[in-house]
Amino acid sequence: MKKSEDIIFDYLNDKCTKQRLEGKSKVIGCTTKEITDALSLQRTNVSTILNKLCNSGKVYKIKGKPIIYAVAVTDEMQKSMKVQGSFETLIGRNGSLKKCIQQAKAAILYPPNGLHTLLLGPTGVGKTMFAELMYKFTIEKSVFPQGAPFVAFNCSDYANNSQLLLAHLFGCKKGAFTGADRDRLGLVDKANDGILFLDEIHRLPPEGQEMLFMLIDKGVYTPLGDIDKKKSSKVLIICATTEDADSTLLSTFTRRIPITINIPSLKERTLNERFELIGGFFKTESTRIGKEITVSADAIRALLLYNCTGNIGQLKSDIQLGCANAFLKYVSKGEKNIEVHSTDFSSNVRHGLVMYKQYSQKVDEIIRDDMKLSFNSKGTKLHVESNYDLLPNNFYESIEKRIQELKERGVEEEDIDFIMSFDIKNYFNKYIRKFEQSVNKKELSKIVDNNIITIVEDFLKTASEQLKRIFQAKVFYGLCLHISSSIERILKHKKIVNYNLEEIIQKHGEEYGLALIIANKLEEEFNIKIPADEVGFMAMFLCIDDIDEAAERSKPIIVVAMHGKNTASSMAEVANKLVGGDNIYAYDMNLDKKSEIAYRELKDLIVENHQGAGVMLLVDMGSLGMFGELITEETGIEIRVIDMVSTLLVIECLRKAQTINNIHQIYEEVKYSISFLNKYNTSLTQTYMPSKDNIIITNCITGEGSAIKLKNMIEEKVNLSNKDIEVIAISAGDKKEMYNTINVLSKGKKIIAIVGTVNPNIYDIPFIPTSELFLDSSYTRIKNIVERIKIPEDIYKDIFESLEKEVKELNISDFKPLCVNLIDTIRRNITTNLDIYIVSGFILHLACAVVRMINKEPTSVCSRREEIKNTYIKEYTSLKEALISIESHYNIQFSQDELCYMLMIILSI
Repeated sequence: MKKSEDIIFDYLNDKCTKQRLEGKSKVIGCTTKEITDALSLQRTNVSTILNKLCNSGKVYKIKGKPIIYAVAVTDEMQKSMKVQGSFETLIGRNGSLKKCIQQAKAAILYPPNGLHTLLLGPTGVGKTMFAELMYKFTIEKSVFPQGAPFVAFNCSDYANNSQLLLAHLFGCKKGAFTGADRDRLGLVDKANDGILFLDEIHRLPPEGQEMLFMLIDKGVYTPLGDIDKKKSSKVLIICATTEDADSTLLSTFTRRIPITINIPSLKERTLNERFELIGGFFKTESTRIGKEITVSADAIRALLLYNCTGNIGQLKSDIQLGCANAFLKYVSKGEKNIEVHSTDFSSNVRHGLVMYKQYSQKVDEIIRDDMKLSFNSKGTKLHVESNYDLLPNNFYESIEKRIQELKERGVEEEDIDFIMSFDIKNYFNKYIRKFEQSVNKKELSKIVDNNIITIVEDFLKTASEQLKRIFQAKVFYGLCLHISSSIERILKHKKIVNYNLEEIIQKHGEEYGLALIIANKLEEEFNIKIPADEVGFMAMFLCIDDIDEAAERSKPIIVVAMHGKNTASSMAEVANKLVGGDNIYAYDMNLDKKSEIAYRELKDLIVENHQGAGVMLLVDMGSLGMFGELITEETGIEIRVIDMVSTLLVIECLRKAQTINNIHQIYEEVKYSISFLNKYNTSLTQTYMPSKDNIIITNCITGEGSAIKLKNMIEEKVNLSNKDIEVIAISAGDKKEMYNTINVLSKGKKIIAIVGTVNPNIYDIPFIPTSELFLDSSYTRIKNIVERIKIPEDIYKDIFESLEKEVKELNISDFKPLCVNLIDTIRRNITTNLDIYIVSGFILHLACAVVRMINKEPTSVCSRREEIKNTYIKEYTSLKEALISIESHYNIQFSQDELCYMLMIILSI
């Protein structure tokens, strides 16, 4: 059964096609009432759908009373009418400019002589060129005859002299104003039977706009100073402005311009379109100077990403300047080829390289760092540079070679620093990718000293505990080989320079501090002095997730907006704690807050925090659900809205947003999973809230369902009932999502094994393939791993044995079961993030507190009491209830201060 949207579009399309083929009707299109009557639909629904079709570019509206809707002229329709359009060569014709071109064609082809059009867009987007293409299209379509005039005029040229401006446009009679020494014809007269293009139309004074709409309405105008003489002119007006039309133009004028076309800025164009523009400008410059121009990958990256406020016009000028600098070196230094590098451009262009990390995934689809592009009058050639192929044993040599190359080109030291800080990250990424597949440790020991391997193993264990982060196996192998190469270089007294050192210390101080630990051990072992630059390189291995291109790309943000005082904040806090990530925000709308204020606050929150990849807006009810579309219209930020939100849905959205960069894909996947959420609830909640301290992960590339089967198989064959071990099933279909989930789980728990079909190559975590379970039905390896894990009673035994020696006033055999029950309650109701150190500290504090209460000793005042009680209301209440059994047994009552001290230990605050 057809949707209402399809029915309305098909009806409108049929009507417009018949009207065009007949060529008799002066008006093409239908009113809302015509469609409502013809299809027997509700008028409000028809109006809503027509506006939706307009936003998608399928339909355009012609202003007036009543408003007329018509189907846009597509390329297929154009071919069927045997029209060859000038727009075919326009970059972005099938992308960001598609809707603009459809509107332009519709305006030109509208009988009998087209529709007047207003072009909107900031400086440099190509409004004048677009108007010229519209003119060419009128000739090709025979709307105007061959040779019909195209007259362009920029109203800002005479903005300070309104009389002269109007005289240029409409002509004047001798003596009409000071300086009018003769009769003059105006541009309106010269444009008769053609197009008059008025740029910066907002600079035309109100009286001029009124004269123009007289021309539009009746085809007549009056030259300045000649009131009795009316002249006629048949012109199609195309006007353009960089300003807001509603605030700078008379409403009586804009009402007479039925078509408004918004030309997108360069920032709104896709990177592929921008690349085409860059290529076109380089080709133009190559043709101009008659020589082939070769452009480096860094130069292309910079041009793709820098903030080009002047849009296409500035992009063209900046490329011309870069080519001019490269040509100067070619002539003055007698170089063989004209080569354009990032250093040939101004600093604001070079700054585009700083943005590379954020957009690396998209940019690398266009150009890699081992490529160069050559442009000539015939086209573009691609060169792959084999000398950029980086092997692990020449990491430093590649850096030295690059520095030498820059010096030979005469690049200044400051620019070398900037370029190398960028290039070193690229070298490092390429270096680490060499170890995507694990190397056998036995093979590694043949080329790396065993002492280095041992030091690196111990170091990564320490780093993993301190940073609460897993490390892929490639980090271990890469770091071993790197340190081996580094020590050899130090022993040969070769200099090591790290241009990223300052950034690493500032942004990754914790990792740098850990790298100092391994540096000290290496210095002791090999009797060498490791420079700070090398410590910085070793620290880079610990922040591989931050350096990695996938981790640095822009992410969609999740905004939870709900009615109530802390409803949204609580949901966002839970999701963030379970999934991690820095891309979730909350907006709490008090019930007495006005909608217009809430709208403004929510819009400001989204504008301030969005990262360029769109927004998932999760709402509960009411007006909040309508805000998404309004904010998109006002700001251009893509927003998808899901209503009737639950905590589980927030968690699922945030989880998807960690690895999927497309909000539409996230929306579809989450909406699809809503119907399965109830049965999915158990596995998803368990994945992010495991109750045990040790975890076995099962995964399967075919999805979470198969991983759950593996989990069930393990639980049937291996006795885990008396162990502090839990089996968690996750999907391995999306590798990035799998790594993110494993990393989140590792922050509060210890992963003791991974079982499944996909080996994530996590350092120091054994992987057991599914095939092994079938070959070894006894599950020997899993059982051996499980046996090494102490049961909870054993852990408590050690703690309570020590406690018996320290707190002799307390009968530990009575205290122990009460305390163990209390800790289990705390895990269930307050926090699962209790490691052995927190537990042992809490037990000691509790024992001492009980003794103080029995002896009626006062508790010291907690300086943060009010803060903790107000911030952790739920946790405070849960702890107070959990302590009742201990208070009853010892006939004591813990004070508010004591409760706050306990919460500080439990929550580590």
